[in-house]
Amino acid sequence: MEPDTLLYALLSTQTPLLPDPVTSRLYTALAWGLVLAWGALWLLRQCGVRDRRLLLGLPLFLMLWCLWPGEWSPTFWLRLAFRAPSLTASLLCTWALLAHSQPQSVRSAPFDELRAWALAPAFLGWVLLLDTFALAPESLYAWGFAPLTLGALVLLGLLPWLLGGDLGLSILWSSALALYVLLRLPTGNVWDALLDPWLWILLQADWLRRKLRRA
Repeated sequence: MEPDTLLYALLSTQTPLLPDPVTSRLYTALAWGLVLAWGALWLLRQCGVRDRRLLLGLPLFLMLWCLWPGEWSPTFWLRLAFRAPSLTASLLCTWALLAHSQPQSVRSAPFDELRAWALAPAFLGWVLLLDTFALAPESLYAWGFAPLTLGALVLLGLLPWLLGGDLGLSILWSSALALYVLLRLPTGNVWDALLDPWLWILLQADWLRRKLRRA
């Protein structure tokens, strides 16, 4: 293959690989179930609930409810309003739920490491927002379909580990990218696999809260 042809293939955004429709619908239901399950577990913990049956039962109920088809499922309305959570958010919630149910065999989810790197996804989100309103000089979202972008993100995902940080965040990032390569979820664009609006807002709100607490 000619170098120019190879470079064009790596930079091309014209022929994106999209997820299978059935897989996409199943993922959306499962992802929202995981997010709601973890949200419920977090709220119960914040309220000081110690009843193990409630701590396990309510998240499980929410997950099964999201898998229920039709308009009676929360997934139906959440999908209309927000599409699907990112793979990063889904994997993070999965990790946290497993760590809660099996604390002896599963290490804690890398929430602290993600918070330490919060400015990076926050900046990315603002650039993508500007791109949404056609205020960016270049279409960054379109670059999310280019193979070269995926390769660069794989290398960037190793930075937290290479810089002496914990391995957890690199595992989370690499797992999200690996699932994206295999299934192209949730939209076929790598930015949607790594970041979604709710995760972006929560990271910024948490960063602002920590700054105000220190002030």
